[in-house]
Amino acid sequence: MYLVGTLFVALFSALFQSSMDRAFIALKANDWPSASSALDEAFSQDPQTFEANNLHYLRGRVAENENDWQRAGEEFNKIAADNPLHPLAVWHALRASVQLHDEPAAALLLSALPRDFPNELKMRIAREAGGPFALKIYEEVSTREARLEQAKLLNDTRSMRDLLRENKDDDVALEAAQLFAPYVLAPADEMDVAQAFAAHRQFEQALPLFQKASMDPAYAADARYQTGRVYFQLEDYPSAIDVYRAVARDFEGTDWQRDAEYQIALCYWRMADYRKSEIAFQDYIRKYGSAGNQEAATRNLVDVYRVLGENQKAVETIDRALRTRLSPIIRQVFLFTKAKILYSQNRHAAALAIFQQLGQMRLRWAAGAATLEEVEYFQGLSQAKLGNKAAAERVWQKLALDEFSYYGQRAAEKLGRSRTGQLTGTSTQACLPDASLTAAAVEADLAGLRHPVRAEMSRSSDIVSELVFLRLWDEAAFWIERPGARIPPRPAAEIAYLAGRYNRSIFYADRLPKTESTLPLLYPAGYQQTICDAALAQNVDPVWLHAIIWQESKYNPNARSGAAARGLMQFIPETARSVAASAGMPDLTIDMLYDPATSIQLGAKYWSMLLTQLNSPEMALAAYNGGPDNVEKWRSKSSDPELFVADIGFAETKKYVLSVFAARAAYASFLK
Repeated sequence: MYLVGTLFVALFSALFQSSMDRAFIALKANDWPSASSALDEAFSQDPQTFEANNLHYLRGRVAENENDWQRAGEEFNKIAADNPLHPLAVWHALRASVQLHDEPAAALLLSALPRDFPNELKMRIAREAGGPFALKIYEEVSTREARLEQAKLLNDTRSMRDLLRENKDDDVALEAAQLFAPYVLAPADEMDVAQAFAAHRQFEQALPLFQKASMDPAYAADARYQTGRVYFQLEDYPSAIDVYRAVARDFEGTDWQRDAEYQIALCYWRMADYRKSEIAFQDYIRKYGSAGNQEAATRNLVDVYRVLGENQKAVETIDRALRTRLSPIIRQVFLFTKAKILYSQNRHAAALAIFQQLGQMRLRWAAGAATLEEVEYFQGLSQAKLGNKAAAERVWQKLALDEFSYYGQRAAEKLGRSRTGQLTGTSTQACLPDASLTAAAVEADLAGLRHPVRAEMSRSSDIVSELVFLRLWDEAAFWIERPGARIPPRPAAEIAYLAGRYNRSIFYADRLPKTESTLPLLYPAGYQQTICDAALAQNVDPVWLHAIIWQESKYNPNARSGAAARGLMQFIPETARSVAASAGMPDLTIDMLYDPATSIQLGAKYWSMLLTQLNSPEMALAAYNGGPDNVEKWRSKSSDPELFVADIGFAETKKYVLSVFAARAAYASFLK
């Protein structure tokens, strides 16, 4: 009898394991009916083991995906109070009650949530519930998002104004500005709303408000100056000059005059009216000296001379500046600029001496400054021009050791090697199912974190380990971010990767050594099919799109920059609208930029347009980040293509180009 009993238990154990395995396979394929059936079979085979392994929770998640809210609520309510998953189960049961419009049950479950339960999950319930129940949640949550939603429900314009005055850069501010604008009466409110619109590049809405506020003497200078800024950002430089001249005239002797006169010089620079720009910068430097933005004005004046081909004037201006007291960073900028000019004049020995001098300095990142590897690369170029081939190759061999860096790739080219991957054309191999293979390898690596099937609940269990066992990667990735969770970087990166939270995978993987197994975590090929489809439609290499997304947003679809760029590929509204028109998307809205498919479609189209227009990945990347007009400005300083990246005038844009090239090389190394 004992043997028969043992065999009977073993048989049922095997059947239970088989049902559970089928459930996990179905879950991975999002086959909810098959997952439901397999889990129901497992429960009938061994209810105790089913409960001990939190499969009621998993069954509830499956019911949610089937929109079977009655069953979902029943399953989540079976999770005991001493179970580590209980708080999450209460939240899910609350969500089910909201969907079933069972307000009494929802109220009880809301009160059962722990006080420190994540606000973003409470907000999700509120958005799904709406009405008085949502208002009750918003009153308990102190975030700006909750306060805005509460103000909307109560039509509380005072709270909208308060939100604007606290912060004008986030999406809450933009929505508050849109809602509050019809109620604006006072000039202070006009300025607040206008500044919020301007911060989000909603210039058509900002401009009339600035103009109206300028009628009040207390706000006239600021409002008129901001009007000039709007025209500048709209690239209407003649109108900007008119406004700035009026500000300089009407507010003589103030900082407004000084700043307006600097902006006038920049407007002429942007208009390619270099002689007027030269005169304006010279006058500014003479008039304000160190009291103004003298160093930046001098750097711009040098660039004007370079564009005009007046390199001797440029060098003389730099030499005068170098004889004055300069900050260490600006001294490096001027030395680097002088070395580039000498190099372009074929004065390679003099250029080399300065490049070597810079190589001995502690170089700092700034607009117009150089990196150490950049200086070393130009040392190699100068040595080669002087006929010192061995010295040049020593420099390039050293740089080429870093196969992912931009100048490492350039140095490899000088040594007769190709850069990692092709820089133009398409790469269909990048669209092979490598992402699914990586996911399988990552899941196998996490197998050691999953506890075995158990007969009873473990007292040492915690919420993350239970979610990992259930392969609920989305919730596990969320919960490892909570205070008290102590997950080593590698499994944390892997959990985030499997959850599709690629920005967090990158965050954790950045703490790990770069190896063959960690590169896909640091450079995840997220949204792969969408990217491949868009790349194929636009005839561009999808690896470039991966690299751009990596640098722009780290695959966070909700990313937003201080310059009002949004989504995976970080479009500002006016660029998005322009590209959308050519891509057959006339009804684009700002909110749509957060949609991954929309962002990728726009990004592929824009990247294709830039490559076609500029015929250079370096220039196309600089245009993507800094704008096509600025690319024309930077490349006009020298006819030597070797100098383009070094001549990028924005520190952010230069770093962007270097970083995207590095990311692209990393992706190309394993997307084969």
